[in-house]
Amino acid sequence: MSLASLDKKNRGSYVHNPAHDFESLLYTVIGIVTFTTGPCGQLRAPNDHVPLARWYNEIDPEQLHKDKAIDLINYDSEVNKYVPGYWQPFSPYLSRLIEATWPKSNPFFNHAEGTHSAFRKILQEALTDLTTNHPETKSNYARITVTVPAKRKFLATAVGSRYPYKLLRGDHAQRHPQLSSIKPLKMWKDSVDI
Repeated sequence: MSLASLDKKNRGSYVHNPAHDFESLLYTVIGIVTFTTGPCGQLRAPNDHVPLARWYNEIDPEQLHKDKAIDLINYDSEVNKYVPGYWQPFSPYLSRLIEATWPKSNPFFNHAEGTHSAFRKILQEALTDLTTNHPETKSNYARITVTVPAKRKFLATAVGSRYPYKLLRGDHAQRHPQLSSIKPLKMWKDSVDI
């Protein structure tokens, strides 16, 4: 959530704008570089101390507003200090994204003003630098499979169900329940076993 949406001074008058979308993108990037230690979502150890975890556990919007603003103002001590080694080459660009989001310096008092062109310029520079000077660690990324959907007339008659597993996967296919937990991709099983 944008800082402006959390600020009690804006209650009843908050209006979402595109700069808030860039602010949300910034928070997504901060979350990735703070809570993962490498490619493919390698998660940090559960007992690692990461101050930004407060952002995801605070229920009071006013306190969350204060926590986020203070962490962003004190980027070096509250964010960068906890960025794992894998992401350290990207950290200066992350700092620049924060500055581009609040060009008038203080997230506590100013609304986000991030723009597409500012973010794009910084991210293009990061891509060029990191590709040239910090080659990516090779990793096994998830495979992408392409499924050709069955013709529409067959889907409409699929065993009286919205989910035509038998039609698409064969008569022996069954739907399996999935746990609502995050686990390494290599442990994931498809919800339909064939």
